[in-house]
Amino acid sequence: MTTLGESPVTVLVVDDDVHIRELLKSYLEQRGMRPIIAESAEAALALEGLERVQVALLDIRLPGPIDGHALQQELNHRFPDMAKILMSGQADLDDAIAAFSDQAFSFVKKPFSSLKEIGVLIVRAAEARRLEIENRRYAEQLEEANRALAGRVSETTAEAQRYQKILTHLFHVSSGIARIPQPDSVLDFICQAVVEAGAFRQAVILLADEKYLVRHAGAWQEGGVSETLRMALRELRTQPLRPFQFGEIHENVGPAIYSRCPRAESESVTESAFNWRPGDQLFIPVTREDGSVFGFLSLEAPLDGTRPREDVVRLLDILLTHGALHLQAQELRDELRRRAAELETRVQERTRELRQSEERFSRLVNSTTDIVYVTDVEDKLIFLNEAFTKTLGYVRENYLGRTLRKVLEELTTENPINHRALQELAQLAGEHSLHRVEVVTREGDKRTLEINRTIVRRGGVLAGTQGIIRDITEHRVLLQQLVTSERLAAMGRLATGIAHEINNPLQAMSSQLRVVATKSATGQSTKEHVELLHEGIERIRAIVRGLLDLHRGSSTERVPVDLNEATRKVLALLRQQTHEHSIRVIEELRKELPSVHGSLQEIQQVILNLVLNAIEAMPQGGDLVVSSQAKEEVVQLAVRDSGVGIPSEHLLQIFEPFFSFKLTEGGTGLGLYLSKNIMESHNGRITVESEKGKGTCFTLSFPRS
Repeated sequence: MTTLGESPVTVLVVDDDVHIRELLKSYLEQRGMRPIIAESAEAALALEGLERVQVALLDIRLPGPIDGHALQQELNHRFPDMAKILMSGQADLDDAIAAFSDQAFSFVKKPFSSLKEIGVLIVRAAEARRLEIENRRYAEQLEEANRALAGRVSETTAEAQRYQKILTHLFHVSSGIARIPQPDSVLDFICQAVVEAGAFRQAVILLADEKYLVRHAGAWQEGGVSETLRMALRELRTQPLRPFQFGEIHENVGPAIYSRCPRAESESVTESAFNWRPGDQLFIPVTREDGSVFGFLSLEAPLDGTRPREDVVRLLDILLTHGALHLQAQELRDELRRRAAELETRVQERTRELRQSEERFSRLVNSTTDIVYVTDVEDKLIFLNEAFTKTLGYVRENYLGRTLRKVLEELTTENPINHRALQELAQLAGEHSLHRVEVVTREGDKRTLEINRTIVRRGGVLAGTQGIIRDITEHRVLLQQLVTSERLAAMGRLATGIAHEINNPLQAMSSQLRVVATKSATGQSTKEHVELLHEGIERIRAIVRGLLDLHRGSSTERVPVDLNEATRKVLALLRQQTHEHSIRVIEELRKELPSVHGSLQEIQQVILNLVLNAIEAMPQGGDLVVSSQAKEEVVQLAVRDSGVGIPSEHLLQIFEPFFSFKLTEGGTGLGLYLSKNIMESHNGRITVESEKGKGTCFTLSFPRS
């Protein structure tokens, strides 16, 4: 948990970006801090409990009449002890200068390269705030001590006046510590102040690092520092900070420890109680916030030869604490400067990487032949790549800022498919959608475009759409050629079965004609032979009529289609083939089945392909079950066989063009591919379930008419 003293750090976050507010709130809570969130300056100023805030994260670009700078100034006025960190994703050098001019602790750019660095920055700001408050408190304590001592001066002796001089000198010295940049110089300055105040003739300060190795040292003697003492201090650096070596007799003087040498035999107890003898030492420890000692001030040879008073020791302790806090603050500032420089370098590197990424993205998007677009939440175009001009001939800049629907209404033809596509585009239904429209290019050519649209959301809120528009005109022509090719292939397979069907009555008719021609005595009259011939002719006529009904015309007009009736016609045409292959046909067609909207010819072609595939899958015979049913939103037709089945490794490939694993020769590999395209053009779908050796079931699902 990140705390300041015994309580967690309270952080005010003011940002109009909900994503950044929630991100910082979650991170601060994970770090054990107490976040207070506001989306504007007005909302922040209206909050209760602002006096508990140690650090404020303020966005410069806030909505409303009060921006981040104005909010910072108001908070400076109300809560001068609150540390302010300003943030912006669009700020320049002037914003940073303005922020620091208003006493901002730091300035960061968005987006953040690392939340951990924000956390470190908050901790540093809170610590700096605490140090400033502590320093002010110490200064107040010093002033209070000075006032108290000044009040006693008139009532004390000349000895008290001398101590007042010492205390006054040390107090004034404390204000000059903050102006010294180098740590060792700070320690020398403190030691010099102690000696020049007239308290002691020699003062030495040693401070250790986190490993308790001597890191900084300072000293001063009456008349200056001897080279011998300087050399001794240099030798102590990087050496362990050794514990105090007290004499046999030692006592506490306030926070200090007074170590005394044993008195001589001729010296009385009364004389030795207050006199300072050679070898006596006074140690004042330097402690951290947790109470651990990381240094000490060693004092020797007081000018008056007596033990120092407790009030002087306490003032020296305050002076040491002030110096230690200054050194820690200086280290924090140096660390912040270093981290700021590293952060600036990383920001520059990241900016360069983002610029390169943007350039690569721009080259990639503008090099594709597909039209790439992006719209805002109002469906207005905010991006169009160069393929828009290359494909349609229109200047893309003229269409930016207009809604996608308005652009398509202007460019589309009177084709009925456009009306439906424009309605679907306006509804924003589904995360992904596919639409087809017919447009006119600037040269007057008609082109068919396929729009693959995706809804874009940020934080669960609609932010706009993006998509790819592809010219599929040549693809549709090729697809039509494939449909024709597969239709011819299917007709060829169908013709083989029909040839067998027609051949039987033709042979019977031929036999009857020979009987009638030769008038052979067969025991039957001529009338009976003619009737047999008539039956054969009617049978052939029925076969041909069914074939014409199945493939009459080439129109793709969409009309209500009875799936049951279309299925029965296909099964009637293939009755001879199912009989020859010993296949039992089982019809499980639901009565009063709802009609579907589509092309009768194309739907029958799909059913024909599935039944022919089922026949080929059962070379030794089996059961062919054709069933229909109606569900809440779809009408389904299932074609199930008991044949060889489809290997599992082929299930994902059977709908690909030119893929075939049929047992017989002559398969084009287009039947299922075209059947899938026909179902998609009817807003339906085709699915398959199969198990090797147990059969296959294809299911056609159509939307209700």
